Amino acid sequence: MCVALAALQAVVHVTGPNGDRAIPFGEFHRLPGEMPEIDTTLAQNEIILAIELPRAGFARNYTYLKIRDRLSYAFALVSVAVGLELEGGGIKEARIALGGVAHRPWRVTGAEERLRGQAAGRKAFGVAADAILEGATGFAHNGFKIELARRAIVRGLEQAAAATPQSQSVKVIL
Repeated sequence: MCVALAALQAVVHVTGPNGDRAIPFGEFHRLPGEMPEIDTTLAQNEIILAIELPRAGFARNYTYLKIRDRLSYAFALVSVAVGLELEGGGIKEARIALGGVAHRPWRVTGAEERLRGQAAGRKAFGVAADAILEGATGFAHNGFKIELARRAIVRGLEQAAAATPQSQSVKVIL
């Protein structure tokens, strides 16, 4: 759910001893840094009150893909949430978030901006995927995830553009 909330630009409302505050979802989870035991930006003794979704969403052109090693495993090797707003065959707005590739849902807003005004097609989707994964490095045991993520991004964008959900019978990412 965190990957979809990141793509939607949700806001987390919290309260605690110092009062109420709103945290943009993209700032809610933290990278490990020097304190890998702390996952979020919640302060001590704060509690989540609500998660607010924006009024304008991607009611028609969206998808979520979760690529797992086996269907019985809960954790994704790679997941992608995509929301598109199309206008006349072109992309007016794009949101893409990845899961399973970092300590938090991963977005590259520059890649989303590059899609604006482009025709909704495989060529533009490949360019966006490359921009999202630019500089990505893998290790000996997970280097395959970079190409898997690229294919999942392109597949997710194609499905969102076509307003088609992921078929449960299609198990191959081309």
